[in-house]
Amino acid sequence: MTTSTHTCLCRDSGKPSAVTSLDLRSLQPPEPMQQALAAAEWLSEGDVLEVLTPLMPMPLLSALAERGFQAQATTLPEGGAKVIIRCLARGASVNHGPAGA
Repeated sequence: MTTSTHTCLCRDSGKPSAVTSLDLRSLQPPEPMQQALAAAEWLSEGDVLEVLTPLMPMPLLSALAERGFQAQATTLPEGGAKVIIRCLARGASVNHGPAGA
């Protein structure tokens, strides 16, 4: 399991209809990463997005951390991974947890 926490730079408004779960397991790289990052950009403070990916998405976790999101990934028994992406409140304390492994 990988966790990374940083101050969020998420959008406050202009959010499309709520996306809470995104299954990207049938896509070939780099589509899962591109779509997950695009969906995360629409999160508002406090929002959570669950993304299912075909592999453990280490590059996605790094990209999310760089953009100020909290992300936690776990391997699924049937293969692939589940990534929980959170947009933290602005001004939240920064906790540089493990960035990979």
